[in-house]
Amino acid sequence: MITVELLKECRLEFEEYFQSLITDSPESLSRIEDIRTHSLRVANNSLLLAQILLPNEEDRRVAEVISLFHDYGKAVLIAQGTESPINIQHNHAALSAKLVQQMDFYPKLPTEVQLIVLKSIENHNKLKLSKLDNEQQTLFARLLRDADKLDIYETSYRFFKEKNGLQPLMTLDLINHVEVSEKIVKSIMAGKTAAVEDMKTMNDYRLLLLSMAFDLNFKYTFRILAEKQFIQKIYETLPKRDQIIDAYRGIKLFVENKFVS
Repeated sequence: MITVELLKECRLEFEEYFQSLITDSPESLSRIEDIRTHSLRVANNSLLLAQILLPNEEDRRVAEVISLFHDYGKAVLIAQGTESPINIQHNHAALSAKLVQQMDFYPKLPTEVQLIVLKSIENHNKLKLSKLDNEQQTLFARLLRDADKLDIYETSYRFFKEKNGLQPLMTLDLINHVEVSEKIVKSIMAGKTAAVEDMKTMNDYRLLLLSMAFDLNFKYTFRILAEKQFIQKIYETLPKRDQIIDAYRGIKLFVENKFVS
């Protein structure tokens, strides 16, 4: 599927493409670099999950390639500087899938691997994973979604608790207010991941992070989530109001049941 030599070519192309993005905005350059390092961390998370889920070494290489390029469209949109944060969030995955087809390594992949790469990338930011063509596509798409969320948990918590790193892109238009939106709370109480477009405040984003647990796919992901205490740590950054406490309890119970099942 993907040889060691082709993987090296992909890694080199990854670095070259990010270096090719030019902008006069120092903030945009920082965000592009942040996406590059995020992509590398997601690749590491993917390989961590792949050790359990993908016994074939070639499949693990596919998972790494998918992770490296999943957010490249987001970096391009930031470099262009014409889209709002919410539009970037909604549109970057489709652009990433389009751009990866133009890269030198892509035609060298077997047809079935090309489809796995495309389907995984273009579906990674959707609220719910759509039905794909086969089990292999679904497996790799779920793996990327879990690996991506694990890094989002980590970096968002560091920003909120330690003021470490850049403010999450999708929160730039949110107000810093104690209130939470009713739609966000209703989604959580229904056992669903909250929608980005329903966010109005920074606390909505914190709750959205907690709700992402409903969309995790693998027991090993839940194990990592529990070991690193991401749900508890992010909850600790929220005000302790009845609706927030109830939402947290529901998510905490869901995670505990997934971990022990």
